Amino acid sequence: MPRASNIHQNQALENISLAYKNGDLVAQDMCPMVPVQHESDSYYIYSRDSLNIPETARADGAESNRADFSLSTATYNCEEHAVKNIVTDRSRSNADAALNLDVSVTEHLTNIIMVRQEMQLADLIGSGTSWANTTSLTSTFAWSANTTLSSPLLFVDSAASTVAQRCGSVPNTVLLNDPAFRAAKEHVSVVDRIKYTSAESVSENLLAKLFGVEKLLVGRGIRNTGAEGLADATDNTFIWTDLAWVGYVERNPGLNKPSALYNFTVKAGNPVMVKKWREDKLGGDMIEVSKIFQQVAPMSAAGYLINNIVQ
Repeated sequence: MPRASNIHQNQALENISLAYKNGDLVAQDMCPMVPVQHESDSYYIYSRDSLNIPETARADGAESNRADFSLSTATYNCEEHAVKNIVTDRSRSNADAALNLDVSVTEHLTNIIMVRQEMQLADLIGSGTSWANTTSLTSTFAWSANTTLSSPLLFVDSAASTVAQRCGSVPNTVLLNDPAFRAAKEHVSVVDRIKYTSAESVSENLLAKLFGVEKLLVGRGIRNTGAEGLADATDNTFIWTDLAWVGYVERNPGLNKPSALYNFTVKAGNPVMVKKWREDKLGGDMIEVSKIFQQVAPMSAAGYLINNIVQ
């Protein structure tokens, strides 16, 4: 094991890690980061009491009515996720001049952490226990049926209305997995809506406008479920299961602001930490990327989950 004095944060590689993006992953946009100092602490859960409107008129000389609302608390428990790899002296000497192995290894390790984060969020959002509002479509109403009864526009509009009524915030985000997005953009109800007004193909931005939300995200992330070292791509599978999610996500997150989703992240300067140390016995430099976080769904009424979109 290297001595602690030989391990140091590498600011240059941390900047590489922070700048790295995998366009197929949506967790960073779906689940806004709340920087926290402690790995475990409490956060507020808002009740619907805040929507109660008491009588506000008062007689001359009378006291005003008191407007209370209740807050409950839950606890987040962040986990550290870390992975490392070595850049050997031999690989460095054999690399092409244009290939920066430290950067390549840092980006590869960062992607692993990001995919793990995506997988955890997919489990959280895809769990029916996370949301007060869920529905599972029958074959008649599946978007892939491509009929008037199966219109994505009608289902998203109905879900948005339910969320707004139950949580008091108008949904601003729709999440679709890749097959659901493809079914939606080819659906007859969507094509008919734009055929006389737009010459462009149905993009995420255009579909977001039709859904009436600020942001439409499509989960296209892939993971390999096969044994390590196998090259067979048939083990690749989408991270996101067959779903559509409609909800309200706070764009300016904070511990005291209601939102369907939050990512509590221990942030000591940067949310991602990159360490580098020398391993003389192995003849190279070890690079480690780590992140301490937990993604939570603190407001079940702020999201609506629709399953069995494509059948």
